[in-house]
Amino acid sequence: MAQRGQPARRQQVGTMKRARPLAIGAILVLIATGCTNPAAETAPSPAVASSSPAPTPTPQASRVLAGTFVSQAVPTRGEVILTEKTDSITLTLQDFSTGPGDEVYIYFNLGRMTKDPAGDNVVEDPNQIQLTHLKSRTGTQNYDLTPRLGNLPKIQSITIYSYKSLEAFGTANLALRN
Repeated sequence: MAQRGQPARRQQVGTMKRARPLAIGAILVLIATGCTNPAAETAPSPAVASSSPAPTPTPQASRVLAGTFVSQAVPTRGEVILTEKTDSITLTLQDFSTGPGDEVYIYFNLGRMTKDPAGDNVVEDPNQIQLTHLKSRTGTQNYDLTPRLGNLPKIQSITIYSYKSLEAFGTANLALRN
């Protein structure tokens, strides 16, 4: 009895092997032609097909924060401009320069830089966000922060910081720019 079942099973498997390429072919045809419902497609209405000019796109809403660097451990100067649009966040260091150092990074600070009782520059809130490695010690630089942040946290200042020497090279308090 087992011998009789084997040829029938082989025949069934052989039929499945032939049907599989047909099924794959049918799927490929559906993908190539698209799975649309022709009844759902309609001709555009006359109002849409009119020859009136297309509306001009409205400019993206943006917020710009800016500040000037104050030197701390090494001479640091220049302006920082932080531009937040609906779909991007860009940091620009303009006319920037700072002293030599290794492992220098840009940090967002949740607090502003102020003077402590001893007269030293300190950041009020110690919470920071390490953004990115500094590209160059001099010149205008742009950083696209969109992939790193997604949205802009509530920051008050930006610091150029040496991770190796554990020193703030310079900090810029930020203010809303009109």
